[in-house]
Parts: sequence; C-alpha cells; structure tokens
Amino acid sequence: EAAQRYLMASFYYAAGGGTWDQCNAPEEFTPAQIVQANAACERIVTAFPVSNPRIGDESTNSWLTPVNECEWGGVACWGTNDNRNGCMDQIDFEQDGLSGSLIPEMHNLSELRFFILEQGTIAGQIPSDYGLFEKLLIFDMDFNDLTGPIPDELFNMDMLQQLDLNDNNLSGPLSTNIGNLKTLTFLQLDHNELSGSIPSEMGELTNLRIGFFNDNDLTGVMPPEVCANRNNTSPPGLLGTLVTDCSPPNPEVDCPCCSSCNVPN
Repeated sequence: EAAQRYLMASFYYAAGGGTWDQCNAPEEFTPAQIVQANAACERIVTAFPVSNPRIGDESTNSWLTPVNECEWGGVACWGTNDNRNGCMDQIDFEQDGLSGSLIPEMHNLSELRFFILEQGTIAGQIPSDYGLFEKLLIFDMDFNDLTGPIPDELFNMDMLQQLDLNDNNLSGPLSTNIGNLKTLTFLQLDHNELSGSIPSEMGELTNLRIGFFNDNDLTGVMPPEVCANRNNTSPPGLLGTLVTDCSPPNPEVDCPCCSSCNVPN
C-alpha cells in the first residue's frame, strides 16, 4: 500500500500536479486548506460497466490529502474481498490540465485496467515499460503532445480492448506486432505523424470494430487481410469503421474497403 501511494504521488508531480484545473494538493496540509482543496475537486472516474465492487469511484478528495489514495479525485481501486482489494483500478482525467511526462514505473500498478489521460499537454515518449501492464483494458492518451514511436512493447498488452493515441505527435512505422492485440475492439491512431504502410498483421485483429488511421503520413495499400474483416464482407466481420487518407484523386492510402476516406492535409 505504501508503494502504491508513493507511485501515485510520483505520478502527480510528473504530470504537473499543482497546476491541474482541479484536484490539486493543498498548499499546506492544515484542516482548513484540506477542506478548501477538496471543495475544488469534482473529478470522478468514468463509470464503466464493471461487475466488481470498487473503492473511490465517486470520491473527490484532492490529491496527496491524508485519506487513502483510492479516495483521491479521478481514481478508483478494486474493492474485492481478495488480494486485489485496494489496488489501483482506474486513473481517469480529461481536460484537467495535466502536463509533464509519463513515468515508466506506472506499470507496477499491476491490477490497473483503465489508464485514461485525455486532452492535456503530456509530452515525451510513451515508456516501453507500459508493455508490462498485464490487466490493462483501456489505454487512452488522446489529444496530448506525445512524441516518438509507439513502443513495440505496447503490443504485448494482450488484454487491451481500446487503444486511443490520436491527436498527438507520434511518428515512425506501425509495428507488425500490432497483430498481437487480439482482444482490441477500438483503435484510434489518427492525427499523428505515423509513416510507412499499414502492416498485414492488422488483419489478425478480428475483434476490431473501429479503426482510425487518417491524418498521418501512412502510404501504400490497405492489406486485404484487414479488408476481409469488414462487416460488409461475406461472411461479415466486425470491422464497421475504417478510415484512412484515401480520398481521390491522389490518395495516400489505397483503401477500396474503407468506410470513409479522409482528405489528406
């Protein structure tokens, strides 16, 4: 428990804690300032349809205050009657002024299922250590300032269902190991600087329902293995939305099976 609290405090300072829009730690930990800080925190986590009881999913205490870290705003913990009890389950912030960078040690939150930091100014690279998350279902870092390649290790998260990295400054090619994400249903990589072609291994994502690849520097032909997963094939697959920069007369990606073609910038 002490290690989890230390890690969450490290995350707070690395992500610009103290300059967030809400849920900042009090300047001094006097009873009056703690009450004031808590009154300025209204952040609760997204209510995903989980079956297990949870701790802190409706709590709005400011960060670093002397309550259990599960009660801080924007987080929730497992509330099960087993060894997961009190373990961090969800970190969830959207448009709260988070900045700074991602710390690699976050993967030590071994029971974390939802890691959502949307619409901030978080910069730097995604740590390759995040491939060590074993339980993560949603990794959502959209509308930030992340740079560099998508770490190959990220495609080791074999329980991942949603990967949202759109509207960053990510670059480099898509790894063929993306085909390892067999449980993925939702993929947004649009509005980045990704290059190269879409790998045929994308066709191994047979559970994928939504895929956005537009507004990148991707080129080439959409692999037939991906087209075979569209929901208008026979037999139909699950892939209903597939978007690339494929608008004529000069498409950057030749995609006869795309549901929509974006006009390249």
